[in-house]
Amino acid sequence: MTDIRGIAAFLEKSGKYRGVFFDMDGVVIDSGRLWGHIIGGIESKFALDLSVIGDSGKNSLSSEDAVRLVLERTGRFSPALYAEILKEIEAVYSESFSSLVAMKDGIRELLSALKERKVTMALVSNSSARQVRTVLGHFALGDFFSATVSSDDVSEGKPSPEPYLKALELTGLDAGEVLALEDSDEGERSAASAAVDCMRIN
Repeated sequence: MTDIRGIAAFLEKSGKYRGVFFDMDGVVIDSGRLWGHIIGGIESKFALDLSVIGDSGKNSLSSEDAVRLVLERTGRFSPALYAEILKEIEAVYSESFSSLVAMKDGIRELLSALKERKVTMALVSNSSARQVRTVLGHFALGDFFSATVSSDDVSEGKPSPEPYLKALELTGLDAGEVLALEDSDEGERSAASAAVDCMRIN
């Protein structure tokens, strides 16, 4: 794993990359406390057994995919219940965001350095479009990213390559020109499947 503060120096030394694609949760923001709060709430309110997808699934799947998988594996899926749980997640996300989420150390400095060097940046996330907008608006990050890809923009989230392929399409960059910054196995697999180099960060 690499500390975020060493990435700008690495990119300058390599001279290879014209673009950097950022995962959101765990890379741009520290949202662990928020998701812990959300998961605990929906487990209790809707009597969900999230153990059926394991800790990795809870931490890396999109909200939509995780909820659907839990409901299907426990024989409880219905469109109405699925929609109700997703609505609850979005509501709690918005209500609790400002008190439970912080930017990762060094991220704003990295974004500013890359922008100054005219490096193309994209945000590639398994979070919903509404959640992405919340992050960009709250931390005033919208001007840094040429493109954003959320779970609403693809049919399959990470570890599918689709999110990264979509980001390449939106930015006009070739896979060999891009470095992805990820903090999960699923994110690394997504980038690798799209032939995008990936760096795992703390």
